[in-house]
Amino acid sequence: MADSSPTILIVHLDIVETRLVEFLQIIQAHGENSLQVEPGCLRFEVLVPQEPQAHVILIEAYVDDAALETHWNSEHMAEYRNRIDGMIVKRTLYRCSGKHS
Repeated sequence: MADSSPTILIVHLDIVETRLVEFLQIIQAHGENSLQVEPGCLRFEVLVPQEPQAHVILIEAYVDDAALETHWNSEHMAEYRNRIDGMIVKRTLYRCSGKHS
């Protein structure tokens, strides 16, 4: 375990403007749930920049790749995907390693 490094996700989302408030409620609850039920989820932040409008940035950290895979394949992730269907216009995902050597 000493050799493993955290897996970090930085996700940029463009949201349908008229659904932004609804999306934020859903994603914030999803993030809180992920932190509570997934021991491998270390961080889940939802950021709303001032510009551009209807843009959301997620910063997520997982113990390792396996923990991220567990998150992606979880039942609550499937429920989240169903609830946000049609809300995201564009998604850009950066999967990073927390290792800096």
